Amino acid sequence: MGAGKNHTPRIGVILAGGYARRMGADKPAVLLAGRRLIDHVMDRLAPQVDRILIAGPHGYDTSMAFTPDRGTGPRGPAAGLWAAGHWLLEQAPGAAGFVTAPVDAPFLPSDLYEKLTAGDGCAIASSEDGVHPTFAFWRAPILLEKLRSASSEKGLALHALAEQCSARRIEFSQRNCLLNINSPEELASAEALMLASDLTPEEK
Repeated sequence: MGAGKNHTPRIGVILAGGYARRMGADKPAVLLAGRRLIDHVMDRLAPQVDRILIAGPHGYDTSMAFTPDRGTGPRGPAAGLWAAGHWLLEQAPGAAGFVTAPVDAPFLPSDLYEKLTAGDGCAIASSEDGVHPTFAFWRAPILLEKLRSASSEKGLALHALAEQCSARRIEFSQRNCLLNINSPEELASAEALMLASDLTPEEK
């Protein structure tokens, strides 16, 4: 990762906030095939971007920058986007926006950044299973404008936020590339998928 002169920095944000009750653990630290989920996601995202930001309470013993939820602004899933948007304006003002990926997506597409940023405005990933707004490209000025008007008490669902930002839907057809893990059963299935293909996520 590294931006050169006259290069618009490519920023990737890993959404890592919140305790996973169904997993009974801090989700970024959950082990999949002997490695933490956050490490799998970093390995997939790092070749696509110049900088990675962790939207979460700490850096999980990585060298990456992190930003916790701010004391003001929306609550719920949008809180991480609010924090990331402000971080971008302060730390990477030359960036056009940032691409997000959830911390529980060990098979995220190798062309996620390229496809989501190919057009104008914001964009979200979609598949035959529907839309996946945690995989998205958010332009900070548009994002923060919409979030400022959101209720800090109720928060704002990411599907609704994407609609308010007029986000384009970008199709990803590769099987399992948008798979995320929300339960011990899904964790076991993901590990079985890896073993069956004899590939680790970063090799897919």
